[in-house]
Amino acid sequence: MRTASKMRAQQPQIPGALGVPQTRSGPAVLAWRPRPLLSALFYNVGPFAALVAVWALVVALIHPSPAVLPSPLRVAEEVVFTLRSGVLPDYVQRSLARLLLTAAAVIPLGVMAGLLMPVFRYLTAIPAIAWLPVFLVTLGFNETSIIATAAYGFFFPVLFNTLVGVQTVPRVLRSAIRTLGGTGFHVIRDVLVPGALPSIAAGMRLGFAYGWRALIAAEMLVAQGGLGHLLFRAQSVGFTPRMVAGMAVIGTLAAAVDFFLMEPLEERTVRRWGTVRP
Repeated sequence: MRTASKMRAQQPQIPGALGVPQTRSGPAVLAWRPRPLLSALFYNVGPFAALVAVWALVVALIHPSPAVLPSPLRVAEEVVFTLRSGVLPDYVQRSLARLLLTAAAVIPLGVMAGLLMPVFRYLTAIPAIAWLPVFLVTLGFNETSIIATAAYGFFFPVLFNTLVGVQTVPRVLRSAIRTLGGTGFHVIRDVLVPGALPSIAAGMRLGFAYGWRALIAAEMLVAQGGLGHLLFRAQSVGFTPRMVAGMAVIGTLAAAVDFFLMEPLEERTVRRWGTVRP
């Protein structure tokens, strides 16, 4: 018995098919995992690359008029031209500045309204651009009308998601604060705000999307510069390559803001205050 045990102990481990030692649960499986950044870039950029390839193929086979469907190369040349001329950087700066100004003013108001005034839900069904005629009449064809339209589109997703987040906080936690002698301020600060933060982050991400769309639409009509104005000017002269270039820049900027700013913010908020734990 001792000899057999000793022989089994001295036997070398036999590697599996992939050179991995055997374990109690069977051979280990080597799984290649791509780098998170590369995987995210492929997931986000891959569909657009495929779309551009199909676009180029259609242009090469059908040869449509450039006024109807310009080639990707022609659009890229127009992007380079507007960059060198300074038109595109100026309009991008105006649009982004308006969006950031709107976000800085609207996010605190939306959160406070969601915490203190759970009303006006029906207003979320009214598109922001529908208010632009009212703003033009009351505020005039100026920067204020553009900001007001974008703020309306930004405000209500933040407000609605704050309301949803507050409603998902268990009432027993509020009662616990009250039992320990806390006031309404303590309930808001220590229970409602932390509990609603994941939903607020989701509302901010959605608000950026709605606010960006409303901003571009308002810029098209008010004609005070910006990417929307760039599209409208190109449309007025039938310059399709610049229109497509403007749409590409608008989509790229929106995707970049969402990927590099809003998505990480939402994920970190959910991990810190939500139900997901690292």
